Amino acid sequence: MKEKSILNHRTARERIIFALVLVLMIVYALSLITPFLWVFMSSLKDSLEYSSGNAFALPEKWLFSNYADAMDLLTLDDGTSFLGMIFNSVWYTAVATGLSVFMSSVTGYCMAKYTFKARNVIYAIAIFCMTIPIVGNMASYYKLIYELNIYDTPIYVVVTHLGAWGFNFLVMYATFKNISWSYAEAVFIDGGNHFTVFFKIMLPQAAGPIATLCIMSAIGSWNDYMPMILYLPSYPTLASGLYTYQSNAIRGVNFPVYFAGVIISLIPVIVIFACFSDLMMKNMSVGGLKG
Repeated sequence: MKEKSILNHRTARERIIFALVLVLMIVYALSLITPFLWVFMSSLKDSLEYSSGNAFALPEKWLFSNYADAMDLLTLDDGTSFLGMIFNSVWYTAVATGLSVFMSSVTGYCMAKYTFKARNVIYAIAIFCMTIPIVGNMASYYKLIYELNIYDTPIYVVVTHLGAWGFNFLVMYATFKNISWSYAEAVFIDGGNHFTVFFKIMLPQAAGPIATLCIMSAIGSWNDYMPMILYLPSYPTLASGLYTYQSNAIRGVNFPVYFAGVIISLIPVIVIFACFSDLMMKNMSVGGLKG
């Protein structure tokens, strides 16, 4: 009722603008949803129907068996099965997300709460590095990975995600900057140390932003395919494996089955976003001190 009364009190110009914005948002939402619906409908078609029929028509026969076939047929040339790609996606996402968020939390906390001579210089360098295009250093980065003997090994995932800068660092730096140091002083009075302050006081209060970063990092890592193609060719994930499968077998691809594999790879991302969208969108607040 309150929202309805607010709408009635708008002027004619405000109603027109509101209607135009609503139409634009609906069109934008449809532009995002339509490709997913098309892929889903195509995944239920027969291979012959897909190649010779109307690409936007409904399936003549709904072949949900394509999803079972995707588990068997979507196998790479090196022998990696679809289930193997799922396994690689899970461990890569878990390691990349855990390390990147934790290291950003540690660095953000130290930069926000401790004073040392080079703090401002390090912060300035961190911001400056975010402005450098990554394409320009790709050749030297590739050579560095090879010289360190971590090319095509799981150690690559560990080493490359120990970096603590970027967007995650900025979020955690701002989060810890807004948490009162009085908590730490109370812990020190009770005989606690700096590790107690960080792990038992500061991290729990920053649980909201940390959870949000974990969700965003997990979605990004799950969908990322370039690291596996360039640096981990023996450990294809769903993202890189499906890309490689389609690229290497353009003429022989059973596209409905391939699209079924794509839909399967999207399910974890959709579930995560559906379950935690409110957490990612709402503002986080920390506090608890009185007086």
